[in-house]
Amino acid sequence: MFPHTVTIYNKDSSGQYHRKVISGVFWDSSKGAVMRKTGSTAADGLTLIIPFTADKTYLKSKEWLALTDKSTNWTLQPKDIVILGAIDYEVIKSSKELLQFDDVLTINNIDTRNFGTDMDHWEVSGK
Repeated sequence: MFPHTVTIYNKDSSGQYHRKVISGVFWDSSKGAVMRKTGSTAADGLTLIIPFTADKTYLKSKEWLALTDKSTNWTLQPKDIVILGAIDYEVIKSSKELLQFDDVLTINNIDTRNFGTDMDHWEVSGK
């Protein structure tokens, strides 16, 4: 049910990106464009489901940002980057470097679905 692996690039307050690979997730994306009189606009979309059990090193955004060493933990926050697959690339200057990969999307919204069961998960949407 959760056959995919993703790489999340979390951006800290200094603008530096931190990479975390997470397995056991569900990735559902679409690619497209909307044609308007003024030209075309990207209409890419993402629904990513991450079970709470996928990786136990998750921290809420403010907790993660307060860490001195962010190398072992990860978070979910708007404007972070998510890529389908295990990516072994560190961002040097800009998130634009990640456009060399397929299936690169930006997180827009994070919904926490905490039911108190083994179905607890985050629903992440993006484009």
